[in-house]
Amino acid sequence: MAVRQKQKVLDIAYAQFKKHGLALDIDYKEYARVVGSQDALHAISVKRSFKAWKYLLHALKVKHPDLGKKPEPAPAPKPAPKAKVAPAAPSSEAAPAEEKSED
Repeated sequence: MAVRQKQKVLDIAYAQFKKHGLALDIDYKEYARVVGSQDALHAISVKRSFKAWKYLLHALKVKHPDLGKKPEPAPAPKPAPKAKVAPAAPSSEAAPAEEKSED
């Protein structure tokens, strides 16, 4: 197939994947369902340009690596440090000492 036609199919696919936030491991039927059968690339166009859907996905990975990057979730907030418990102040009254046995 002509290089221009192949590039046109790739550009259309890139625009649709970016617009709908599709993953690069999606199969054609799921892609057509999400994008809509009227707007989706025709299977014949994909077959003529790339031979198979998997080759179109690979071309998208190579030409547009930004599609492969998944948005990183915001880092989870660190748990608040536990309040340090001050040691108990010694009481003014001393505890009575135990008597020692001479055993």
